[in-house]
Amino acid sequence: MASRQRRIGFLPALMLAATAAAGPAHANGSVSEFAAGGVTFKEEPQISIAREDLSLSVDSVKVHYDFKSDAKGALTRTIGFPLPKVPQDDSPDSLGGGMENDGDPRNYMHFEVSVNGQPVAPTLHEYAWFNGENITERLKALGVPVFAPPDEDLSDLPEATVKALEKDGLAHMDGDFLIVRWDYQAVYEWSQDFAPGVTKVDIAYQPLTGAPSDYGDFFEAGEGAKTYCVDDAFRERLKSLRDTGKYPDALTLGYILTTANNWQGPIAEFNLKVESGKDSIASLCPPQGTKAGGPFEWHAMDFTPEQDLKVLFFAYSTGE
Repeated sequence: MASRQRRIGFLPALMLAATAAAGPAHANGSVSEFAAGGVTFKEEPQISIAREDLSLSVDSVKVHYDFKSDAKGALTRTIGFPLPKVPQDDSPDSLGGGMENDGDPRNYMHFEVSVNGQPVAPTLHEYAWFNGENITERLKALGVPVFAPPDEDLSDLPEATVKALEKDGLAHMDGDFLIVRWDYQAVYEWSQDFAPGVTKVDIAYQPLTGAPSDYGDFFEAGEGAKTYCVDDAFRERLKSLRDTGKYPDALTLGYILTTANNWQGPIAEFNLKVESGKDSIASLCPPQGTKAGGPFEWHAMDFTPEQDLKVLFFAYSTGE
């Protein structure tokens, strides 16, 4: 039977480019957390997640899906993975600041996807956001690139264009440099064939962790301890590290788990692993409905995520 083609719109609004709502007030120089998550699109009634294996660490997020199609014939769907919206100004959070990339700066999270073991080259779509509004077409009409981090030279833009941007509050001149104020978002999209039965999809990327400064005892005894379920054992490990001359820095990682609810039914089998490695310790509130299966491992059957994940790491240098 021939495949049936239908475009499924992705949901970039779900990607929260913000610090955790319960987090501390960040001082100048701190870096915000930008949460990402799994593939997203509108509700799909014929495809379910038979299995999801999620691995989180300071340096990487890896997720394996077994998608199961109940359709009698092959289905072709256009699906996407939205990276979070990120600023392009001269702040520590910007693409030209704390997010400097040693590869393609547009792929600022080193996103990779493979299907049934074969790498996929997704199509890049670029968007500009300002105060929650999609201004992509407005910038295109002005002849202004959507991707415009501080190290990109926009000095050759016409004077009238610069004035139009300044008038709308979209940019300002800093000496000879034009600093833009809109957020940039990359969305990766690919055409996915779902044959009857199981299709395996693997996704990996480098997370944009938060690096709060001046946190004091926020994570050990304050509101942060509640947000990340910090317990006495974690506090003792942190104290032991400090007693041996190590001074770990707090890092926060967000993962948008609830987008899995756009697929048919619950996740048949869900497995979560948090890897702290040799140079960090971790704490989180396990997802409701999961059971511990080992150190920093949780499992669930027929799992419907009700909240997104928030993980706290205290990372240190093994060379110290």
